[in-house]
Amino acid sequence: MNLEQKNAEKRKNAPLSNSEALSFFFIPTGFAKINMWKNTDFNESEIERFKKFGFERKIKQASEIRIFGMIFYISVVIILVYLLN
Repeated sequence: MNLEQKNAEKRKNAPLSNSEALSFFFIPTGFAKINMWKNTDFNESEIERFKKFGFERKIKQASEIRIFGMIFYISVVIILVYLLN
């Protein structure tokens, strides 16, 4: 296995960086759903890039972190509704 193949395998198995994970956590869903703004959704374009290059580990981690982000925002809303009543 040459150096290029080793580096490709290393990138394929690399986990999400902290900044990538935070972007998936704090922006778990796309806000721009109008077709003309479809390309502005950063998380969807990143997942497409992960699929294109075969970063299976990053795809799995991103999906999990998006779920945790959604749970976080739902929890914040529930807590705020409870406190304001």
